[in-house]
Amino acid sequence: MSLTDNIDLLKQIKHLHSENVFLKARLEEYQFNADLREKEMLELKLKIASAGEVKSRLDNQVMELELLQNYMGDLEQEAEGAASREMELQQQVGSSVSVRHQLSDLKQQYAYLQTQLSNLQAQLQELNMRNLLLQQQTSRIAELESFLADAEQERDEWKELAELKK
Repeated sequence: MSLTDNIDLLKQIKHLHSENVFLKARLEEYQFNADLREKEMLELKLKIASAGEVKSRLDNQVMELELLQNYMGDLEQEAEGAASREMELQQQVGSSVSVRHQLSDLKQQYAYLQTQLSNLQAQLQELNMRNLLLQQQTSRIAELESFLADAEQERDEWKELAELKK
């Protein structure tokens, strides 16, 4: 190798070295910027998480307010219902005397109907007994008719036998 070749080679090495130093400096700068961006991203994530918590708390408070409004509405309805029931009770107190008379009348009717029911049950029992007796008598009649038919058949057979013997 010649001296010029060596000089060129040294120039190239110097150039490469300075380029390498420059690239290292840029790399450090980019690394610094990347670290800075990552730190910013972490801060943003923390802010987002914090904002999510705040939003969640606000949502919970909104839900609590809605529940309170619903509860207040329910209480208003209950108050209106209580006033209505109070008015109904006052009307019922006024009509309780007639209800007592109606109750007394109903008790009398109930006692009368109980007596009628007892009478009807006794009549039903008597009819059931008569029906049983009639069934027994019908059964006995059928039995006697069967005996009579057998006796008539036997008599007719004896007559035929007597006729044949003549």
